[in-house]
Amino acid sequence: MDIYETFAVSNKPGEITLTGFHFIKDMLPHDFEVCLIIEKNGHLSAGCWDTGLWSTENGRAGSFRQSRGGVIELDNVLAWLSIEETTINIKELWWNPEYRLIAILLNCVMVFAKDADEYLTIEYYGGNEEKIIFHMDVTTGNILEIDENGRGEIYYLQSTMRAWYDDLKEKLLEGYYSGRYTVLPKWEE
Repeated sequence: MDIYETFAVSNKPGEITLTGFHFIKDMLPHDFEVCLIIEKNGHLSAGCWDTGLWSTENGRAGSFRQSRGGVIELDNVLAWLSIEETTINIKELWWNPEYRLIAILLNCVMVFAKDADEYLTIEYYGGNEEKIIFHMDVTTGNILEIDENGRGEIYYLQSTMRAWYDDLKEKLLEGYYSGRYTVLPKWEE
C-alpha cells in the first residue's frame, strides 16, 4: 500500500482544504483501501474499495463498500483520497486545539476561549482586512492588543462587543472562574 501525503490548508473557521485527491477517471484505489470519497452529487462519504466478484459483474471495475452495508458505485464517484496510510501535512490552519469556539456574532466575529485564560481571542472577518485578531479581557470586557492595521475596523465593533460582553458577562466569568468556558447562547443585538 502506498503512503500518500495530503495538505490541509485553512484560513477561515469551518473551512479546510484538503489536497491530494485522485480523480476516479484517472486512477482507482488499491483493493480494500479505505478512502474519503467525493461523490458526483457533492456528498462526502467514506468507503473501502472492493473489486470482489459481485462488484465486477457487467464489467464494472469495483465499488466502495461502507461500514453499514452501503455501496457507492463507481459511476457515482468523482474523486477519492486514501485515508488509511495518509499523512496530513497541516499548514496555515486557523485554530489552536487548546482554544474552543464559544460564540459567533454577526456572522463575521468569532470568539475563542482557552480554558482558564484571562482573555478571549476574537477573530473578525470583514471590511478591507481579510482577518483581524484581537483580545478581550474576560474580567473587564476591555479590548486589548489590536493590530495597528485593524484599529479602524475594530473601532466600530467596540460598542457591539461591549453590549455582547455586558449581556453574557455572568456566563463568561463563570467559565473563567471554573476554568472551563462553554459555548455561549446565540446573541442578537
